[in-house]
Parts: sequence; structure tokens; C-alpha cells
Amino acid sequence: MWKTRASLVAVMLLSAPVLGPSAMAADEDIGIVREKAGSLPHDEALKLLGETLGGSIEATQSDPSIPDILSALETNIEATRQIREMVDGAETVTEEQIADVASRISTIAKSFESIARLAPDVFERRYAELSDIDAIGQEIGFRIADANSRLAALRQGNEEIDGYVRAETLSHGEIEKLRLTRQANDAEIHSLEAAVAAWGYFSERHADVMTRLGDQSENLDIFFHALRENARVYAAAASTLNMASSLKTALSDLGSVENLDSLRSEMVRSWTDLMKIVDEVNDGLRLQPGM
Repeated sequence: MWKTRASLVAVMLLSAPVLGPSAMAADEDIGIVREKAGSLPHDEALKLLGETLGGSIEATQSDPSIPDILSALETNIEATRQIREMVDGAETVTEEQIADVASRISTIAKSFESIARLAPDVFERRYAELSDIDAIGQEIGFRIADANSRLAALRQGNEEIDGYVRAETLSHGEIEKLRLTRQANDAEIHSLEAAVAAWGYFSERHADVMTRLGDQSENLDIFFHALRENARVYAAAASTLNMASSLKTALSDLGSVENLDSLRSEMVRSWTDLMKIVDEVNDGLRLQPGM
């Protein structure tokens, strides 16, 4: 007996068309976002890119075709269950019943073929979002490199100031100005070290996202492959039934639809995992003002 995972489908159907506030940044061209981030202080740049990353991740999980695919899949699973119950409960099956079942199975096969054909468009949209997410990673690398370069310059400046002070060749006023400069350098170093730590945290989350999205894309590819293969199996069963052969023989290979039910559950679980990373990004990137 088939078990309908309606709650899991509801999660995907409800979440798919809805984007939170963080998705607004993702609506902008990624080049514009990166240009804005490049001119912002570290705390503001982190916030902007964090929102953009979250929006891009949500976009990969909310493809407009997914609700239709899951709805069609649920319908096909239920139709297969009804066919099995009808056959299992009947001692004899008439030719009319065989023809009816053949028609139903043929409809299911065509449905599988139809939703499998959506794959190219789904992946095209998905890879566009993945490209944006990858571009965010490049900006993270630039910001870490810039911050580290500035840190190196400030530390070298402090070493030079220490050398001038130890030499005792400057006036009292010049020494006081150098000490003030060193204090300012120390304050900036403190802020930059915090920024580098935050960017590093962001970089780790970004890498985790890329890995998980790669795994999810592979699962999605398997999912569409399973749809195509099931279409072939159901079409063969319908053909067998149209030749008035044994009904139970024709239905013997239709259990492969269980794989689709399992893959559908994995899709929903992977969506939940990625949304947890979005929350980590939005909650974890907290810097003091002015960093």
C-alpha cells in the first residue's frame, strides 16, 4: 500500500513560491550587488552579501515548476495505488477493465514524460542562481584579501613607528603624534581582525552551501532520470495491457515509482538543510559598527 507523504509535499508547495525579505537583494543583478559591496564597510558588505546569498539559495529552492512537478507526481502515485487496489481485490478481470487500466497507465506514463521534459528549464534557472552564488564567493575572497593586505600594512607601519620611537631622534611632539597614529592603527587592526574572522565564517558557510547545492543538483538529476525511466516502464505496461495480456504481469514492474517518492522526500529534506545555512549566515555575521 502506498503511503502519501502529503505533509512533505505541503512544505515544498508552501515554501516554493514565497521568498523572504532576504530574497530582495537577489533580485538585483549580482554584478550591481558586488559593486555596491565593494564600496561598503565590512559590516555593511557582509550584511548585503549575506542577504544576497540567502535570497539566491531560496531562489534555487523555489523553482516555479517544482509545485507542478510534485503535484503531478502525487497524482500519479495515488493513481497507481488505486490501480493496484482494484486489481488485488478482483478475482477476475474483464477485458473492459483491462482496457480501463491500460488507459489509466498510459495517462500516467504521459504525465511522467511531461514533467520530465521540464528538466532543462529547471536546470537552466538553477545554474543561473548557482552562478550568482559562486560570484558571491569570489567577492568574499576579494574582501578577505583586501582586509589581510590592510592588516599587513598597518602592522608594518606600527613596526616602523616603534623603530622611530626607540631611536629617540624625534621631538616630543613628533613622538606623541606617532603614538596617536599607532593607537589608531591598533584600533583599526582590531576591527579588521574581527572582519577577517567574520568573512572567514561567511566563506565556510558559502563553501558548505556550494557543496550541498551540488549534491542537491545531482539528486535532482537522478529524480528527473527516474521520471523518464518510469515513463518508459508505464508505457511498456500500457502496451502489454493493450495486447490483452495478464494484468498482474503488466503491473509487476510498476513498483519503481517508490523511488520517486523517496527522491521527493530527499528534495524536501535538502531544502530544509539549506534554509538552516541561510539562518546561520543571517544570524552569524554580526560585526560592530564601523568595521
